[in-house]
Amino acid sequence: MWPSWRGVVVGKAEWLGAARMPLSHEMIRVRSRVESGALFFVLMAGLAGSMALVYVPLRIFLTATARSRRLRLLQRIRRLRDELAQPLDS
Repeated sequence: MWPSWRGVVVGKAEWLGAARMPLSHEMIRVRSRVESGALFFVLMAGLAGSMALVYVPLRIFLTATARSRRLRLLQRIRRLRDELAQPLDS
């Protein structure tokens, strides 16, 4: 049977890997993976936040202008219909 660490029996591959690399290097490797994951999350959250800060006001502006354009167009159509319904003055 292979050696155990704190009562947990480890397999041959884990034991040989631990013998090759000191524990401090393994901890640095794990810490760097955790820090890179955290950095990726912070970057993605920042990107999403900045996109939201740009997109939401832009969407509100474009929706408001489209509605006002649509309203003006409908009013113009109604005026033209009213003018067509009236008889011509000669």
